[in-house]
Amino acid sequence: MTAGDALLEAALAHHRQPHRAYHDARHVQELLELAQVHAPNLTEAERLAILFHDAVYVPGAPKGENEGLSALLMRATVFALAHAGIAPAPADAVIADADTIIRATTHAEPPPALAARMCDLDLWRLAAPWDDFVRHGEDIRYEFRYLHPSDDAFWAARHAFYRSMLQKQALFATDYFRDRFEARARANLSRAIAT
Repeated sequence: MTAGDALLEAALAHHRQPHRAYHDARHVQELLELAQVHAPNLTEAERLAILFHDAVYVPGAPKGENEGLSALLMRATVFALAHAGIAPAPADAVIADADTIIRATTHAEPPPALAARMCDLDLWRLAAPWDDFVRHGEDIRYEFRYLHPSDDAFWAARHAFYRSMLQKQALFATDYFRDRFEARARANLSRAIAT
């Protein structure tokens, strides 16, 4: 097993928890595949952030809590793998940048420049073909089934999230993603609210 594989496997172990249906191992793999097409010069910090940005995922946690804990778990995992001689630790600057990127994936504020591509990759699903977008919503519904046992309550909250996204001046932080995916993402969000 290579060092990269060890990091990937360690990250995916967290994403295989049974309460996950969207923020799962498929999501990490999808972002890595999207990066090959839309960000082929991914930095080491960006890749590390992709692997761990949802390593902790508690539905309904206060804004920033999952991301902050995921950043800490990334640091702990890198340290543990290095200490065990399984994978060399990335440079301190890489770990610090990955931490910053992970914390930016709250999508509450425009991300800093070093996190822009990762945040755009993470939001790409909003611009997915309609059937995939719908399936994404259903997967999120599964994750929130204990917080919102009622479908009506869940979809009211989900549509409020969609409306908050539509109020943003731009969904995507980079020109590359805005030019290719902004219109489609906004069309999906508007269509979802209307249905």
